[in-house]
Parts: sequence; structure tokens; C-alpha cells
Amino acid sequence: MAERNDANDNFEQGIFKALENQKRRDILRLIGEKRGIKFTDILNATKTPDSPTLSYHLRELAPFITQRQGKYELTSIGKDAYNLLLKTASYGRVALFQKKRAGATFGNILLWGIGIVAAAYLGVEVMLWAVIMPFYDCCRYNLAAV
Repeated sequence: MAERNDANDNFEQGIFKALENQKRRDILRLIGEKRGIKFTDILNATKTPDSPTLSYHLRELAPFITQRQGKYELTSIGKDAYNLLLKTASYGRVALFQKKRAGATFGNILLWGIGIVAAAYLGVEVMLWAVIMPFYDCCRYNLAAV
């Protein structure tokens, strides 16, 4: 039983070791996108400096890829890893968008606060700065979108 756990642990370590390298993740993405790509095409697309280096990376990716008729394809676990890479890339974009949106929201709130304080300081009527200006601003953005 202990031998089986050791084998599973070694397999798991090999999986994560293979995916920790950016070049190998790029190769895995490329094979996933092309669904059957030759060695020389991988070499050129990834700008790998030489054949032995690419061969090393392909050996490390052995659980994820297989070679059939001179072309590399994803295995079942390779497809899972490829999908995971796609999901993490899209998650990163969503997180960046949410971060930028939060910054923009804070900036708008800050500008509105400064505008209200300035209007109050200058003695502008409450009706102008509290009711009309937000409506004007909202309409201006809607007209700009059209």
C-alpha cells in the first residue's frame, strides 16, 4: 500500500514539475490549439533555441502529450491540463478587469465628493449640484455611447 502511495506522489510531483515551467505550458497550449502539430512546427512557434532543448521539454510533458504519425497530440490528462490553463488565463483577465473597475469606481466617487464639496464651498444651489449634475452626467455618457 505504501508503494502505491509513493507512486501516486511521484506521479503528482511529475505533473506539477512539468507545469511549473512557462515554456512547457506554452508548448502544451500550442499542441492543444493545433490538435496535432509536428516537432519542427513546435520548435519554430515556441522559438526554442535548439532541438535537444525542445526534446527535453517534450519528455517532461510525457503525461500530457502523445506522438501519433509524427504529430504531437494531447492525452486525456493533457486535455484537462490544457483546459485548466485556458481557465486560469481567462480568470486572470477577469481579475484584472475587476481590479481596474474597482479603481475607476473609487476615482469616480472621489471626483464626485470633491465636486460636491467645491459646490458647497462656492455656495452653488443644492438643487444644481445634488440633482441636476448627476442627471446631466448620466445623460452625457448615454449620448456618447450612441
